[in-house]
Amino acid sequence: MNFPYRQNASSAWMLAASVLVLLVLLVGGCSDPDAAILGRLSEADQARFRTGRQVAVPCWTCHDLAGTVKKVGPSLLGVYGRKSGRAPEYVGSPAILSASIVWDDRTLSAFLASPAGFIPGNRMVSPGVPNASARADLLFYLRHVSEPGARSMHPGDDVQ
Repeated sequence: MNFPYRQNASSAWMLAASVLVLLVLLVGGCSDPDAAILGRLSEADQARFRTGRQVAVPCWTCHDLAGTVKKVGPSLLGVYGRKSGRAPEYVGSPAILSASIVWDDRTLSAFLASPAGFIPGNRMVSPGVPNASARADLLFYLRHVSEPGARSMHPGDDVQ
């Protein structure tokens, strides 16, 4: 089997986890929380969004998008434009607080390529996303889903 981002064994795990998430959505009768976003994208951007969503699957172990679920890492809701370590209801590590970075595509890409290399001493245990193409698709996805209200089906509805 040929995996699109074959770097190591974690690629196979990411693909399996993505398939499981999609099966749960389909079999469980749940609607896709990103349907409204996907409906606004071109076919090429939909493919990129879906790839980015697959790359993001391991992120949900420690992070959420709703801003309502307390996890080990900060919520990614509103991450773009936010200073490092300054997520609501979350205290960042001294290293990430002192870095005083404003998250955007450039800084997130550098951090996600090698979290420990970009900000030594931060608490993120992920080895990062070394594949530049996978990381770009992940950021494309995050830009679309991390803005407050982005995943709402109707104004005021928060779908997670």
